[in-house]
Amino acid sequence: MPHQMSPAIGTAGAGVRALARPRSRARWTWWQWLNSFSIVGLCLVILAGALFHVWQHIHVVRQGYAIERLRAVHAGLVQENKALRLEAGQLRSLRRVEEIARTRLGMVTPKPGQVVLIPESTIQ
Repeated sequence: MPHQMSPAIGTAGAGVRALARPRSRARWTWWQWLNSFSIVGLCLVILAGALFHVWQHIHVVRQGYAIERLRAVHAGLVQENKALRLEAGQLRSLRRVEEIARTRLGMVTPKPGQVVLIPESTIQ
């Protein structure tokens, strides 16, 4: 068996491969950073769009509830207005005024001769 010589230091021996020169580390990290920034930026844009959509939906729902609440208030005020107009009409009724005058104030219908008309020309 022949004697094998050990390879000399610094030479490529069996099982040793020569590697290609590595790329500049600064260029590789710059590209990696740019790629990561693009992905993060895209995710942020998508997240902002989703949050805006959710906010807009919540805003529309809240406005819908506010509109319905205001419609109910409006309907109540319209009903109250009708009731007050009816009551005002009843309070202005001549029958009611005459009834109050007779019952509470003790007034009676004037007899002929109790009413004196004054001509407008004498009133100044």
